[in-house]
Amino acid sequence: MIRIAYVVDHLHMGGAQRHLLQVTAGLDREAYEAEIWSCAAVPGELAERFDALGVPVHSFGIESTLISPRTLAACRRVAGQWRSRGVHIVHGYLFEGNLLGAIAGRLAGCPVVIASKRSLDRYKRRDHLIAAWLTNHLAHRVTVNAEAVRALVLEHERCPAGKIINIPNGVPLTGAGDNGRPASGSKDGLQVGMVGRLGWKKGYDHALRAFDRVRQEHPGARLDIIGDGDLREELPALARELGLGESVRFLGQRDDVAERMRQFDCYVLSSIIEGMPNALLEAMAQGCAAVTTSAGGSAEVVEDGKSGLVVPPGEPERLAEAICRILQDPAFAKELGDSARERVFTQFSETAMLSALDTLYREALSQSGFKEKRPQTDVSSRAGLSKTFTVIKFNLVDD
Repeated sequence: MIRIAYVVDHLHMGGAQRHLLQVTAGLDREAYEAEIWSCAAVPGELAERFDALGVPVHSFGIESTLISPRTLAACRRVAGQWRSRGVHIVHGYLFEGNLLGAIAGRLAGCPVVIASKRSLDRYKRRDHLIAAWLTNHLAHRVTVNAEAVRALVLEHERCPAGKIINIPNGVPLTGAGDNGRPASGSKDGLQVGMVGRLGWKKGYDHALRAFDRVRQEHPGARLDIIGDGDLREELPALARELGLGESVRFLGQRDDVAERMRQFDCYVLSSIIEGMPNALLEAMAQGCAAVTTSAGGSAEVVEDGKSGLVVPPGEPERLAEAICRILQDPAFAKELGDSARERVFTQFSETAMLSALDTLYREALSQSGFKEKRPQTDVSSRAGLSKTFTVIKFNLVDD
């Protein structure tokens, strides 16, 4: 049995957390035993979802800044637990999860330590950049979910190219639509949809301005936005300012996303910064005709003019033109949706993603020689790593 400890900043709803739910639910339970570690003292609402899967949730107990004696003590405590339970793989996600997972994994002497990079964030603070470099230095492998992310990690974080493995996101194919949806055929019944965290990276302000222009051509069209986040109050205020009224609905978090996607005549992703968007893949799997910006991995998913339409980020006029092109031509929309669904089935399935992770884990373990009995070493004696950690006198809070 291969024991894996997944480490993540927190367990509130987000792309990385949804991905971990997929992974822990889909891994072969006869081969892998997984556990989740939240860096935050209070993990978040998704802890119950992992518990329901039979995946135990633990916490580093970090309550304030990362660099402090308490944090190092927490890493040593967690490392001791991993060593006693014989954890083979530590796989970190997000800024804190990557850093603390790499430190504790090395302190524990785990055979394989992996970090994951899933966005195009550039660290503006020097201490954050140093922390990213340290993570990459400690990790045996660094996974990315798009070639755009690989390029950023290479150039910005100076990660050795040989460590980087690209494993694109994947979505379940069971239950996906057959794209037999009837075309609305009426300007009064057209439905545009968006799904994602309400944050600035997703460019919702550009989408709302684009939709204002769409309504000039399709007065009865409606925009449904599914998700929650920091802009939950600002975005409805902007919609009111633009005079969009009841044509835009903010639906919050939903459990029926797939069903709602099947009702969309057009799915929109207006991101300014993006890694590999799961929601876009899910919409395409449902046969939705999609419009996306070219941010990050989005342009790697959608082939412009074939499996969707791609426009530059931050240009509401171009976004509106692409949405209108789909809404006014049901035959073209169906053609895009059919091609999108086929592309996800062949290139971005959950099965392919889980298979790639399984291959990564087994190859990394084989190269580490983890079957050999490892000597019992007091983690407190690993002074070299402790020194490396403590000399970084910065406040490493991800902002």
